[in-house]
Amino acid sequence: MKRKFLYIPVVSLILLLIGCSSSSGSFASDKMIKLKEEVYITSNDIISEEELAEQVGEIEVSSTNESDHGDGNVISSNTYNVGTKLFKIKNENSKDMIAVEDSTEKYLIAYNTKYKEIK
Repeated sequence: MKRKFLYIPVVSLILLLIGCSSSSGSFASDKMIKLKEEVYITSNDIISEEELAEQVGEIEVSSTNESDHGDGNVISSNTYNVGTKLFKIKNENSKDMIAVEDSTEKYLIAYNTKYKEIK
């Protein structure tokens, strides 16, 4: 009887260790965009087409695996498809925020993670 009670904590500990050691390799942040070593998180803030300046690039790599986003020269996202257009916003520093062409033909603001920490 005592032996049975000893097995339950040991098996529970083994299962806990196995479950905690697994890594999915995906980002913790939703709607992430990496552009020139800057990381942006897309908000639900909508911006009009009239407020857009020039295009700054488009998504070249779309993957939920963090290791696919290591190259600083590649524009990547864990949400948006390859070819999604990114724009500078008039009267705003593109280091702070950019606009993302959403699939529903609207533009959303993506904030630099450093910019959001300051605000």
